[in-house]
Amino acid sequence: MSNKNILTPVDFSVNSVQAFDFAVRYSQQHKATLHLLHVIDPSFNEENFGINDEYILMERLRNANEELKKFVNEIPHPDVKIIENLRMGKPHKEILSYSRQNEIDLIIISSHGWTAEYNLVTGNVAAKVIELSKIPVICLRMDASVIKKYDIIIDTTMAENWVG
Repeated sequence: MSNKNILTPVDFSVNSVQAFDFAVRYSQQHKATLHLLHVIDPSFNEENFGINDEYILMERLRNANEELKKFVNEIPHPDVKIIENLRMGKPHKEILSYSRQNEIDLIIISSHGWTAEYNLVTGNVAAKVIELSKIPVICLRMDASVIKKYDIIIDTTMAENWVG
């Protein structure tokens, strides 16, 4: 099996840091390009406090772009080419669509992210990706040591939930 293009969806949660960390090491070993994808779900919206939806959406895009750059720049990834991507839509659909359009060989995803909906073993997005993907998926469970390793980089406030 050739793993030249690996996709790791990130939602900037601690769990997605774990997936990114694993994906970097895996990409190094296989000399693969690592694609990072963040998907903004427009249906996941804070209460509208008199601000129009277009403004909120533009802010979410701007925040997500900044967080994606921060994510890549602050976590070491020696000898790994990284392609950053930002999309809008239903996360599992966009992940699968991106994987088809970019000849992705493997998806590495964390079992749970920011979404509040949980299945018993895997998160809702991860479960759908695993079920519908035509390519192999590695799904990682949370490892508490990752929180300690990257606690300076990741601020787990509710504000990050709003990123997208």
